[in-house]
Amino acid sequence: MDYQLFHLINQLAGHSSMLDSIMRTIANYGPVVFILPLAYVWFRNGVEGKKAALLALASMGIALLIGQVIGHIYFRPRPFTSHEVNLLVGRSPDASFPSDHATFSFAIAWVLWFQDRRVGWVSLALGVIIAFSRVFVGTHYPLDVFGGAMLGLATGLLVWKSRKLLDPVTSLLVAVAAKLHL
Repeated sequence: MDYQLFHLINQLAGHSSMLDSIMRTIANYGPVVFILPLAYVWFRNGVEGKKAALLALASMGIALLIGQVIGHIYFRPRPFTSHEVNLLVGRSPDASFPSDHATFSFAIAWVLWFQDRRVGWVSLALGVIIAFSRVFVGTHYPLDVFGGAMLGLATGLLVWKSRKLLDPVTSLLVAVAAKLHL
């Protein structure tokens, strides 16, 4: 079923140079867009927003670290190694599961959602678009991006639930940022 869904999405690639270009750009550079919701929360939501932005970055770092460990324990080859695909990006030799892009995106998006629902919904939508693009361009199976999304949710929830425990660290970093006029 995973391959069938992959094929259904990936077969859309290669028919429109404009759509291919958009999806390639999102697949490669989509996570950079998370600078915008992080900056919004940092600058518009006061001290609690600054703490949430720091928690989102912590969630992302933890999630990516866990994702790397999972990828080394359970190495799932990428779709292009086992199937003929419409590959629109370069070949990556690392594990397909979980998707780093989805992990990155959802680890940030969920923390932002817990802090500010409006920003969170936008961030989650960005995560879905990035995840879809990774399947579209032929570099991940749907379960790879779903696994990354779930890993992002798990770390986001863990970090958010631990925010009181982490408050001394986030408060110190916010105070340092205030001294630096950030």
